[in-house]
Formats: sequence, C-alpha cells, structure tokens
Amino acid sequence: MPKIGRPLKGQTPKNISLQLRINEKTAYQLKQCANSLHISRTEVIEKGVEIVYNEVVKKEQKYDIL
Repeated sequence: MPKIGRPLKGQTPKNISLQLRINEKTAYQLKQCANSLHISRTEVIEKGVEIVYNEVVKKEQKYDIL
C-alpha cells in the first residue's frame, strides 16, 4: 500500500499540537532567530527546549553525585 500525505521532515513525526500566547517582543525574537538560522519557528523552539532540558539534566546529575 503506498504512503499517503506529506513526507516527514525529520525522523520523528510531529503529532502533538501546541498553542501558546507570547508577547510581541518574544514573537519578534522568535521570527528573527528563525530567519537568521533559516529554520522554522518550531525548530527554534525545539532547539531552545533542548538547550534548557540539557541544562536541567546536567544540574540534576550534579546533585545526584553529591
């Protein structure tokens, strides 16, 4: 059976929808980041989440060692 629909951009399907409210400054910053990096706003948000998540994991590992 042939696959139907748009092909995936990455390896993981994006099947969760998220709606958020942001102020004008944040919207401008998000748009500028996306334009400068030539990626989508979603990708900018994903990169930001990844950065914060890695910081949290590092901090938790630091306290696990003590």
